[in-house]
Amino acid sequence: MASIEATRLTEGKIREDPPQGVSLGAVARDIATMGGGTALAAVFNVLLVFLIPRLVGVEDFGYWRLFLLYAGFVGFLHMGLAEGTLLRWAGRPLEEFRHEVATSIKFMFWQHLALVVPACLIVALLVPSPMGLIVIAVLMFALIMNLAALLQCGLQGARQFKPVALATASPVGVFVLIAFLWHLRAVPSFRGLIVLYCASWAFVLIYLWIRVRPQQGAYGLVPAWPFGKECILLGWPIVLANCGLGLVQSADRIVVSSALPIRDFAQYSLASSMMFVPVTAIAAVYRVFFSHVAAVEHEGRARVYGHASKFLLIAWSLLLPYFFVLEVFVRRFLPMYPAALPVAGILLVGVIFLAGIQILHMSFAYLYGRQRQFLSLTIGALLVSFSVALVMTVWLHSLVAVALGQVAALALWWFMNEWNLRETSGQRWKNWLQVLSVVGWSAVSYCLALWFTPYLGWRIPIYYALVVAILWFSFREEFRLCLKMLRASAVSLR
Repeated sequence: MASIEATRLTEGKIREDPPQGVSLGAVARDIATMGGGTALAAVFNVLLVFLIPRLVGVEDFGYWRLFLLYAGFVGFLHMGLAEGTLLRWAGRPLEEFRHEVATSIKFMFWQHLALVVPACLIVALLVPSPMGLIVIAVLMFALIMNLAALLQCGLQGARQFKPVALATASPVGVFVLIAFLWHLRAVPSFRGLIVLYCASWAFVLIYLWIRVRPQQGAYGLVPAWPFGKECILLGWPIVLANCGLGLVQSADRIVVSSALPIRDFAQYSLASSMMFVPVTAIAAVYRVFFSHVAAVEHEGRARVYGHASKFLLIAWSLLLPYFFVLEVFVRRFLPMYPAALPVAGILLVGVIFLAGIQILHMSFAYLYGRQRQFLSLTIGALLVSFSVALVMTVWLHSLVAVALGQVAALALWWFMNEWNLRETSGQRWKNWLQVLSVVGWSAVSYCLALWFTPYLGWRIPIYYALVVAILWFSFREEFRLCLKMLRASAVSLR
């Protein structure tokens, strides 16, 4: 078996035989593919956001969201195995590493069995219900979720984005369907919602298994322990950084769930769930961006970084009116959750910093072997986020103040990463000031449109009248490049 250290990224380099460039059409097509899956997932999540609170009571909704909050960290249990395999497989045809997929599945199964069974016994003895039940459910869900993530890594590494896009949308879609059907017979409790959610991910795992067909590579199995150990050593800093990223994103919710009543957590969690559309779009773009930018020579990456940074800013600015539509739906269909609206409006502003961190900073940190530096900054951001959230929660008891602190922590983390990557990204004070000035102007325009009139029909035109001209004059080259990519994508799809 070839050593993983000789494959990729252990010395900040890609393999010795990378492609010399990437096609704009291929990048645009893959982004469009992932974008389609993201759009479908967004539709299902909108149904989820508005359907589940209507099906269950506020407390049941709060406990259900508590399960989802902690289920978001089950990737920590594979200790970087999935990330290590992705770095090993990225850019290679699936047939070359199918046998390694079978090996990694075997390793992950026994790894989780050794961790989950003792943990469930300890929780059952020491943690009272309902929290104990939620923790046990999270631990049992970990194996399903992590196996699905591993198979997605195989498809992503092989740049087969269609099944990855479908797997992105399917869990929520299947869950919404079966939850609605269940509701026709009886009102589900949070326990029933958890069971249905695990079942929806099991369906996705079966689909991914059929697409990857790891059993066909079993004939070439390599020893599981050495393979798993090497992948974990390669992916461990990445999974720590990913968990750190998730903790920074979730610090406000973790603190609110611990320090405030479950009804307050339900309000804040609903506001956070409204951010699913932009956050899922960020994850989809990251999967495509990382796989393609790895094929670009070092000399061209700074230019790619600069363009991508501006593309993210344009997309965020144009999508801010998403909140105006969201407000109308919440006031009409979820009148029990009025406190969620101002929180959602504030959290939406922080999406631009989160996008830069997850898509640009993480990609460049991994490509240039700066996982440990990124991890250090993540730990610092985590401490700041938890400290700010704790002060705002305990001292002010204000959900709005917690959201403001969260956005400020994300902005600080974004700037520290930009400073750390300045040598490879080519970004300087001029670039950062341009980004911050456009963010500031878009946020001011957003507030003016929100406060100027209560009518949705006027808010969106007012906002775009204030920002579109600024975006055009600031990023004319990016608009032209976007049109070029769209044309290339259209030609490649013919």
